[in-house]
Amino acid sequence: MEIYIGIVGSVLCILALAIALLKNGFGDSKQYQLLNLFGGAFLLYYAIAEHAVPFIFLEAIWVLLPLSTLVISWKKKH
Repeated sequence: MEIYIGIVGSVLCILALAIALLKNGFGDSKQYQLLNLFGGAFLLYYAIAEHAVPFIFLEAIWVLLPLSTLVISWKKKH
């Protein structure tokens, strides 16, 4: 089961990158941050399940960056 979660996470992160490269301004959008957040979270789950410590560190950062961007954006609006 973990392998499928890892695959979905990879697809989400690659999709975010591909759209950001092809569509000007997408890299600054909420949708981009959400794709990276969920993709990174799925990959973090997979890394923890596989006990892949370097990958856990990478994915934790990958989740924290879009999460912090979304929180900052939300705070500015409220």
